[in-house]
Amino acid sequence: MSGDDVAPIPDFRAVIMAGGQGQRFWPLSTPDRPKQFLDLGKAGRTLIQQTYDRVLPLAGSPANVYVATARRYVGLVCEQLPDVPVENLLVEPTPRDSAPAIALACLTIAQRHGDVVTGFFSSDHRIGPGFHDAIRAAAQVAEESGGLVTVGITPTRPATGYGYIEAGETVGPAHRVRRFVEKPSARTAEAYLAAGGYLWNAGIFVWRVNAALDELDRHAPDLMVPLRKAFEAGKVNEAFADLPRISIDYALMERTDRAFVVRGRFAWDDIGDWMALERLLEGDGTNTVVGRHVGRDASGNIVYTEDDGDVVVTLGVHDLVIVKRGHALLLVHKDRVQEIKDLLADERLKELLNEPVAKG
Repeated sequence: MSGDDVAPIPDFRAVIMAGGQGQRFWPLSTPDRPKQFLDLGKAGRTLIQQTYDRVLPLAGSPANVYVATARRYVGLVCEQLPDVPVENLLVEPTPRDSAPAIALACLTIAQRHGDVVTGFFSSDHRIGPGFHDAIRAAAQVAEESGGLVTVGITPTRPATGYGYIEAGETVGPAHRVRRFVEKPSARTAEAYLAAGGYLWNAGIFVWRVNAALDELDRHAPDLMVPLRKAFEAGKVNEAFADLPRISIDYALMERTDRAFVVRGRFAWDDIGDWMALERLLEGDGTNTVVGRHVGRDASGNIVYTEDDGDVVVTLGVHDLVIVKRGHALLLVHKDRVQEIKDLLADERLKELLNEPVAKG
């Protein structure tokens, strides 16, 4: 079913979460232009634009789509999603993780539209056909049960980079959540895959906004008491930096007894680091390449160049990630891509990246 054939969910609002910096995709993803604003797979649409294209048919109108983002990315959102009304940009004055951003979105939508069903969607995921059916089922469960619904994906490999959900009792098109599990070891992930009943946590949430706010009030008063006070006084910008830094999983989903999970029967990938590029693109059977590359006795490499004039030549190297962007060149073994985020905290690297480049 194409987007044009999808009937909107009645009185539904969609919130695209687009405030992250995507540090594990450095040097392509930078603090000024993070990965959600990039066309990583050369699809002709950036990741946030692809997310918008998916949720718009369910929301029915750009007026029903909101974007939660950091202040520094407002210009990029307006540039890439020009149809979304400016008043639908939920601007985080400073990064405080997902729970404060989602709580602020719920307060805003409740104030403007009442107790409507709202979905929250990451701006940097790869999602295949079947998405609309899953969100429609999640909205039905949220409407009928007053529960907080997430979407789980049947694992296809023993991934250690994702959180997991253990599904419990079946309730209509959903399951009650037995528990959320942190990113497991390789052995534990293999056990989950063999056991069945465990789903990848796709980071998609659907609920009535008042149900989420009630549970946040109950389980996260350190967040909600000051946030509600600031919201009612119209002083969110001044108070936001003092809110606790906490994810929605820790603040709410792992604590509530009203959590449900709908099985998403669609291809899904959290485009979290350079390894995802192999799954996003087909490659040439030997290496995964974006740009111009010549290799000999070189295999399993991920090669990415942003400038059409660059050529990467590899000889006798295997399982490397090689990324060239501007004056920065990254070479890292695939086994260590998760450490890129930590590397960016290196003071010498920060100093070099901020140095003006001599010309002439």
